Amino acid sequence: MAFTSKQSLLNHKNGVHLNSNKNFKCFWPKCQFKTLSKSALKVHQLKHSELKQFKCDFNNCNKTYRRASNLFRHKNSIHSNVRFMCDFNECHKSFTTKHYLFRHKSCVHLKERKFKCNEENCGKKFNTKSDLIRHKRIHSGEKPFICNFSNCNKGRSLGYQFY
Repeated sequence: MAFTSKQSLLNHKNGVHLNSNKNFKCFWPKCQFKTLSKSALKVHQLKHSELKQFKCDFNNCNKTYRRASNLFRHKNSIHSNVRFMCDFNECHKSFTTKHYLFRHKSCVHLKERKFKCNEENCGKKFNTKSDLIRHKRIHSGEKPFICNFSNCNKGRSLGYQFY
């Protein structure tokens, strides 16, 4: 069995062949999540929970979140005074990180998609070379990532298939 990306191969191996080693299983009905660690199971189970234990402590803000990382993101985007302004004409957008500003400029103003598929009747463009390479595997049928488990006959033509 072969896959178009290393991530697809890892997802396949973990989801199909290594399930027997995963001792921690989600108790939620119809959820088949399994993991090797108790802490990963706890993080996963927050998805099912209504409990939002992380509360914003800014004045008059009653936002609550299941994860500390989401509260941190909220505080930076809503309550932080640090902003990165777009300097293109008539664009007054501001961003909480330089990364978001750069991504905005590249996609909105510069429309940078410098990696173009040269297949006949395609012409799709991509921001990164790796995205173009992964896309081209659709046309060629190439699956360079091989599953080495015996009797494995599952195949994937696209990357990032999750189980």
